Amino acid sequence: MFKRMIAVLAIILAGTAPALAKRVALVLGNGAYEHTVQLPNPANDAEQMAAKLKALGFEVVAGQDQTYGEMRRSVMDFAKKAYGADIAILFYAGHGLQVAGQNHLVPIDATIEDETSLDFETITVDFIMRQMSKDVKVQMVFLDACRDNPLARTLARRMGPSRSGSIGAGLAEIKIQETGGEGSVIAFATSPGDVALDGDGANSPFTSALIRHIDTPNASIQTVMTRVTGEVYEETEKKQRPWVNASLIGEVFLNKQAAPAATTTVASLGDTATSAPQQPVVNNAATTSPSQSAIAWEREKLIWETAKSSNTVADYKAYLDAYPSGLFADFARNSIKRLEAGSQVASVNPTVVPGAATAPAASTTGVVATLPDPQKAVPGNEATEASLGWNRTARREVQTRLNLAGQDVGRPDGAFGPKTRAGVSAWQAANGIVATGYFTAAQYALLTAQTATQYSVYQAEVNRKQQAAASASRSATSTRRTNNTTTHRANNNNNNGGNFNPAGAAFIGGVVGGIIGGAIGR
Repeated sequence: MFKRMIAVLAIILAGTAPALAKRVALVLGNGAYEHTVQLPNPANDAEQMAAKLKALGFEVVAGQDQTYGEMRRSVMDFAKKAYGADIAILFYAGHGLQVAGQNHLVPIDATIEDETSLDFETITVDFIMRQMSKDVKVQMVFLDACRDNPLARTLARRMGPSRSGSIGAGLAEIKIQETGGEGSVIAFATSPGDVALDGDGANSPFTSALIRHIDTPNASIQTVMTRVTGEVYEETEKKQRPWVNASLIGEVFLNKQAAPAATTTVASLGDTATSAPQQPVVNNAATTSPSQSAIAWEREKLIWETAKSSNTVADYKAYLDAYPSGLFADFARNSIKRLEAGSQVASVNPTVVPGAATAPAASTTGVVATLPDPQKAVPGNEATEASLGWNRTARREVQTRLNLAGQDVGRPDGAFGPKTRAGVSAWQAANGIVATGYFTAAQYALLTAQTATQYSVYQAEVNRKQQAAASASRSATSTRRTNNTTTHRANNNNNNGGNFNPAGAAFIGGVVGGIIGGAIGR
């Protein structure tokens, strides 16, 4: 009993003191497959999940579009770091298949020609979980690998009817084994044996929901997964239900936060009567708005931080014009009351001259139309751009938009070299933004809005050319087939007509050739 109490206490400490807990994660996303259907989302899924876990204090071993050798090295690196961890997490997005109850994760260079390929070209989930069982207190596995996989169908055909029955759709249920720790959580994108959706957006439905909820303050992982399951079930119109198997002896929190003291709120906002009770409302809204996209949330936070840092009536009103019912709306109103009641506007914002204090308020009527303006004071850097989670395809789109905005960055290739950085800086300078060569979420939103029409025309032209090329290809294929059919029929007619004798034809041809040759010789 005493040992059980100690174990529960250890889990609580792991949640309340993440800075002291050892947290390690392996995050893999494979989509650029060389020998089977490619998947557009896993690289994005892995990139954003890695960023989330790093923010939660995890040491992350991350890999995108990895070959078999690269995956093995990532697992080895993870295994060394995970030894003795308080929490170890495996997140994988990409192709996977189950054979005889074993779940196999598929590298991008796998061919899967026969059963032997499974041992030498895939990595089993069991193998990775063994690396997570070495003195690890809590294990968590998140598998977004239940997609419709043509590799499994190919393998089933080559194994024959007697053995192909061991190959199932989706992934097989993973039995939780006691390892002496405080428990495990295993989550699939959908129920065992079912096929999950890859999604139409930048992330799959399962990973989108997981990213939104995994860092919810003061929510246990059990609560997080309940919310994820419900959200995916509803967003996929009840076609996909995530599967979770947990054996924890207590609640585990990935983002445990102490409730802020009321005096802290009063000190920053200066309104005892209304500010202190509002803090729980902010947390509630943050945890119950799963439909809000990450980019919209980051944008609102950025506008609020800008207003708070400038501490002017104009910027607080700019926030309220954009988000009248936003998470920080009450705080903004309290700050406006405090500033308007005092006489410190001119000292807080030296650009406001005496006698002109009402000018900013009058000019905020059209703030919504110029929404990015308050964010120009926030310079971009590597961290702000990395938080956007762009993969190579997204970076190509950004380069295309920069070209459309009048900044020549060359042919879009998804690599941000000196020319692209110079183009970003030039675009920032042209828009009154601090020119750093790196984007923020707000700046990307501004670029997207500026080039919306041009990019739509560009995309339409690209689609037109692709359709024309596809049509030409189909036409050429049809022509070749017609010619082959005509040639085949001609050969059949020659071979089967009358009493035609190939040997006789050769003899006659030789005689005729000799006569003609002799005539030419004379």
